[in-house]
Amino acid sequence: MARQSLTSLPWSARLFVGGTVAAAAIVLVTSLPETLPHLPLWVTLATASAIASRQKLRLPIGNSASNLSIAYTIDFASLLLLGPDATMLVALLSGWAQSTNKASHTNPAYRTIFNIAILVLTVQITGRAFALAGGRFGVFDLAMLVPLLVAVLSYFLANSILVATVIGLSSRRHLWKVWYGDFLWTGPSYFVGASAATAAAAAWTLGWGWLIPLAAAPVYLTFRSYRVYLDRIAAETTHHSEMQALHEKAVEALRAARESEQRYALAAAGSNDGLWDWDLTSNAFYVSDRWKLMLGLPPEVPIQRVDDWFRHVHPDDATDLRRVLDRHLAGHTAHFEHEYRMRHQGGRYQWVLCRGVAVQNEQNVPIRIAGSQTDVTDQRRVQDDLQHAALHDGLTGLANRALFSELLERALSKTRRSASYVCAVLFIDLDHFKLVNDSYGHVIGDQFLVAIGKRLLQCLRPGDALARLGGDEFAILLDDVGESPVASVISERLHTTLRAPFELEGREIWASVSIGVAFSNGHHQDPEELLRDADTAMYRSKAQGRSQTQTFDPSMHESAIGRLTLETELRRAIERQEFVVHYQPIIELETRDVCGFESLIRWPREDGSMTPPIDFIPVAEETGLIAPITRLVLFEACRQVAEWQRHFTRPLTLTVNISTKLFDRPTLVAEVREAISSTGLLPGTLRLEITESFLVNGSEQVVARLDELRSIPVELYLDDFGTGFSSLSYLHRYRLDALKIDRSFISRIGERHSDAPIVASIVNLARELGMGVIAEGVETVAQAERLAALECPHAQGYLFSHPLSVEDAHAFLAQQQISSRPSARPSRDLAETLNIRPTVRH
Repeated sequence: MARQSLTSLPWSARLFVGGTVAAAAIVLVTSLPETLPHLPLWVTLATASAIASRQKLRLPIGNSASNLSIAYTIDFASLLLLGPDATMLVALLSGWAQSTNKASHTNPAYRTIFNIAILVLTVQITGRAFALAGGRFGVFDLAMLVPLLVAVLSYFLANSILVATVIGLSSRRHLWKVWYGDFLWTGPSYFVGASAATAAAAAWTLGWGWLIPLAAAPVYLTFRSYRVYLDRIAAETTHHSEMQALHEKAVEALRAARESEQRYALAAAGSNDGLWDWDLTSNAFYVSDRWKLMLGLPPEVPIQRVDDWFRHVHPDDATDLRRVLDRHLAGHTAHFEHEYRMRHQGGRYQWVLCRGVAVQNEQNVPIRIAGSQTDVTDQRRVQDDLQHAALHDGLTGLANRALFSELLERALSKTRRSASYVCAVLFIDLDHFKLVNDSYGHVIGDQFLVAIGKRLLQCLRPGDALARLGGDEFAILLDDVGESPVASVISERLHTTLRAPFELEGREIWASVSIGVAFSNGHHQDPEELLRDADTAMYRSKAQGRSQTQTFDPSMHESAIGRLTLETELRRAIERQEFVVHYQPIIELETRDVCGFESLIRWPREDGSMTPPIDFIPVAEETGLIAPITRLVLFEACRQVAEWQRHFTRPLTLTVNISTKLFDRPTLVAEVREAISSTGLLPGTLRLEITESFLVNGSEQVVARLDELRSIPVELYLDDFGTGFSSLSYLHRYRLDALKIDRSFISRIGERHSDAPIVASIVNLARELGMGVIAEGVETVAQAERLAALECPHAQGYLFSHPLSVEDAHAFLAQQQISSRPSARPSRDLAETLNIRPTVRH
């Protein structure tokens, strides 16, 4: 809007401004939060938004102007983190801060109030749209993609339509023409800003605050592109005016038939850079000294024919230059303009922008053309840098996903044109890269990725392409593999070259990769389809044990769809609380008594079947659903065992398995403490089972987390001891309370190649360290007798009982209580002493 008083506006514009301000006031009063959530975060966002609001790009809109501010990115991040009510105050403060700009002091007060009102209404509209679309503030997962798109569109439409309306009413222009001509083109900046805001907010929520500065890159590039674009528009407008004036002066000079005056009039009206003039009738060519200086030529060097001009043009650009010039001389274009390269006297090539306009005689035949030449090497370098940044990974310099998709699309086009052409995609994922990042820090992690990229490049053929898709994922496009085993050879070459360790800042780091291969088959319509197939094969490689290569086949796609279906059903099962907890007794071998239970989750299905944990627990861990599932098991098992403790007046223990994925959750210790206190479980009777993989990834943070759990108090058991990464150093470093001997050792007790010596060693080791021992998977009397002889104190397995439902476990305890009375047992052998009886399978 122009700088004018409110009373000078048409009545419709005044009515709209007043209505908008009134609506914003009502929204502000009714939605004003009583308290601000996450006050430090709110203060940070509000301050950042206020500062950012002073950095804005002025957009020309007819006779008035509007501003494009980077504060939108911060406001959008605040909306995703804090919700619309708190963000409304952030936007209000941002609008007020913007009004304190020196450039804004001349604006009337009503305009400042109206701008603030627009921000308040836009934030509330966007927040409601995000919530209605299913978005949850502060939650970042794949389910937020659609709500996020709705929110960005809502913000853009609400903000631009409100501003366009008041401009249209004030200037008496049609609203659609105002919005379409002046605001639609700014839409991409909203999406870029929202993407950066989402990335920054997600990084903050996930505790990856170091990533937030990276989100500024796309915002900066967008604003930089808009500024270059606006400067170019201004230059084009100025140049068009200059060329028009040049044409009018040239006609006037021709009519006066004064050739010398005509030359200087044309030159004066042209650019202030290098000037040139070509007499088409005599073929005489004139250039100014500045024109020569651009090419490093001294003034005395003759440039008298058009051939002298074209001799300095880059051979690859000469044809296009001649074509554009001929089109203008033929009258197909209003003026001549073209960018091309010219050879400098020093041997290098530099970019120039050449502009000109032809003069025609009364028969419309061109007789002269003159214009200017500008050195645009620096501007072209900026454009090339922006284009390179858009298509290449900023860390490794490799192609990014966008460029890789473009290259893959070209390859698929060849496939569709020629049945004999076949390309292949190798999807590469680093194994255990998170361990490198967590152990050595992200600086070493970044150096590691760069070194990996360099080694992968050494394995490729000319014509192949390597890209970093993001994180620790790379992709290779193999060109024209045909029927040859090129993909297999290169895959093996990749594995081989990565076997040598990497030396990074004095540290020796080893790497391995999981590779998925997919070949074009003529049916892939989209690059993402082929990339998806290779990704699917890569996940099969990881599932098969990592550090290997798998080639895609259609069954893998069906398996991936089945996994997605299972994930959907798993989410639904959590919402409907379909899971149940079963309990497997833990037996004290010396006294034959049940001393506790291990809680085991079960998933009954509608058809009466039972989905085993091995099928859904890995999916739950990958998707993060393991957290609500573990919470369900923990609270339900604590409640049930606490009830049995009171009913049978026995200090029964409860063992719960904890996934290593949960130890990064800051709420884990609080949830365990709450489960014990809220259910009345006897203090000191809860045991948490952890796996050795958690200890492998551990550090001082692991020790601190284990100490927090132990202080509740909770005892800590090491599950499946003897397999995987077993190391005595873990037992020395981490104070554990008991070891659980893996069933694979127990099952071979009594066989020809018995593992009894290993079991005896583990029992003796635990005894010397003051730790308890539980043998898992005991299924025969002979195994139980041998364990008793080895003085193993506790055992569990099908010999004693399968995992039991709540009702069966209660009955089992009642029977145990009866059998444990002195009058009920003189025992004759171990089988009778252990009270072994048939159990119902579950």
